[in-house]
Amino acid sequence: MSAPPSVQSRTRLRAWSTLLAAVASVSLLAACTGEPTEPSPETPQPTAPSASATASPTPPPPRETDFPDETNTGVPAGTQLRPSDKLEITEDGTVIDGLEISGNVVVEADDVVIRNSRIILTTGKIAVRVNGDNFLMEDSEIDGQGRANPAIAYNGYTLRRVQIYNVAEGPRITGDDVTIEDSYIHGMVQDGDNHTDVVQVMSGSNIVIRGNNLQAYNPESGIYGNAAFMFGEDSGPVSDCLVEGNLMNGGNYTVNGGGSGTDGAACEFRDNAFQDDTRHGTSANLGPNVVWDESNVRLGTSTPVGG
Repeated sequence: MSAPPSVQSRTRLRAWSTLLAAVASVSLLAACTGEPTEPSPETPQPTAPSASATASPTPPPPRETDFPDETNTGVPAGTQLRPSDKLEITEDGTVIDGLEISGNVVVEADDVVIRNSRIILTTGKIAVRVNGDNFLMEDSEIDGQGRANPAIAYNGYTLRRVQIYNVAEGPRITGDDVTIEDSYIHGMVQDGDNHTDVVQVMSGSNIVIRGNNLQAYNPESGIYGNAAFMFGEDSGPVSDCLVEGNLMNGGNYTVNGGGSGTDGAACEFRDNAFQDDTRHGTSANLGPNVVWDESNVRLGTSTPVGG
């Protein structure tokens, strides 16, 4: 027997009241806890990149055109040069710009700059003798006239986009704080029994040789020279020395670490390219403090060399 309609109505009303109370309780709980009443959709996980998207492209082998030459070093084309005799610079902060200097230059001051200029060594033995600190030579040339020995000496200098040629010896480093970068040193000549080193380090620290074209071999005379980079502790310890991103060629050995028979010099060589015009090989006499990275390769290839 079914319940009277009034009973059924009260039963349905209680049921709806109970349901509404339950929903209200859940809503209140969610409001208090900050949690949603319905589960949120799952956060999509990032898709792992494909191997082809993450792999770095292999750099092409170094080419000769990647390095400085006569087109991007030395006095910029179109520069009008004013004639000058040899110079002795004694005032700090002096700037020499746009001179053709016949003779040698002696720097007796600090923070001197020579730019857009050419030095033709008609007198003296050293083309530029630096006795001050923080000397800068940029966008300039040294024509050694077959006699510069060395082209510049000895410490506290920076060469940038400098072209040096017709010299018996290139830059010499005996002391600290020397940077040679983006420069072209070539056309080496034999002067008596000199060793004909493009760059020679005899002592010092904070030495950076970066992005240069260092040619000990002279194709016009057939002279191999001694080394494109010669280093040793002839005059004292060598440390904090970086030789990076250069093109080097020629020499009995292109890189020779046997200065005065020493083997303690600490130099790091990386990302250099080597040509084949050498009597005996790429490197010799590298002591225990030398770091020779596998990024040193034969020009035009990715094949590691030397070390």
